[in-house]
Amino acid sequence: MIWFRNIAPGLLVVIVALATGQAVQEKAQAPAQTPAAQNNATVSASEQKPSPQTEKLLKSLGGVWSIRESLAPQAPSSNGVTGKGEIVWRRGPGGFSVIEDYRSRQGSQDITGMGVFWWDEAAQGYRTIWCDSTNPGGCISFKNVVRWAGTELSLVEDYESNGKKFTFKEVFNNITPDAFTQTLYGSESGKELKVDQTIEATRSTSETPK
Repeated sequence: MIWFRNIAPGLLVVIVALATGQAVQEKAQAPAQTPAAQNNATVSASEQKPSPQTEKLLKSLGGVWSIRESLAPQAPSSNGVTGKGEIVWRRGPGGFSVIEDYRSRQGSQDITGMGVFWWDEAAQGYRTIWCDSTNPGGCISFKNVVRWAGTELSLVEDYESNGKKFTFKEVFNNITPDAFTQTLYGSESGKELKVDQTIEATRSTSETPK
């Protein structure tokens, strides 16, 4: 580590010697894991199954979808933008999460993005992060969880920008085996939410990811 450069050479030798001796002692005292214990650990890990809520999300949205988008004007004098592209919802590592891969051509701009969803039993909702090519900060890790409300899936998040407070809402509804609608809303907190973007998705003829 860099902070070692500020330690006097003699003291550094002592620290290294003590650390090395402690590591050797801990290694000598650590009991060797028996083959049976190793096998039990392997079996235990392999028997773990994705939660029913993870399977529910994948059953509802899993697969390849063709999308058409409508984006609200960014200013009163401007026109809205339309887009089209593809979304793929697939299993994450081990099946314990769900990954959303997104790409779209919006006007003259190509947008790519990726979301990861996983079930949080304590919060009774899905934790999620979102990364896309328009965000120089990389990714957004949402504080609130995504929840089912009947057949709708939604997220509501409050945030602050330039000293003002805003509310973001995202809703998946009209979910059928062959289609769904995704609507994104936004406004200053306390004001009526306005539609920022609407995504109409229809199932593609491409093979559904497992």
